[in-house]
Amino acid sequence: YHRDGRDPSSRDVLLEAAAAAALDAEAAAAVIDDPARFAAEVRAAEAEWQQAGIRSVPALVIDGRYLVQGGQPPAVFERALRERLAAQDA
Repeated sequence: YHRDGRDPSSRDVLLEAAAAAALDAEAAAAVIDDPARFAAEVRAAEAEWQQAGIRSVPALVIDGRYLVQGGQPPAVFERALRERLAAQDA
C-alpha cells in the first residue's frame, strides 16, 4: 500500500497478490467474495494469540513458547533464537 499506493481492500489487488503468491485463483476469489467463510477460524486464532500475550504486531513466536513483540533490532531476535537453541541442547 505505502510503496505502490494501491488499495489493499480492492478485489483486483487482492487477486493479484494471490496470483503473485502462487495461490489458486478460484479458491482466492471464493475467499475474497465470502468474507465470512473463514471468519470463525480467524477469530479463534486471534483469541488464542491474545491469550498467549500478543498485544502488538509484529510478533514472533519461537517454538510455540517464546514471544518477541514489536519492531525489535536483529540482535533481539538473534538472542531469542540462541537462547532457544541453548535450551534444546540442555
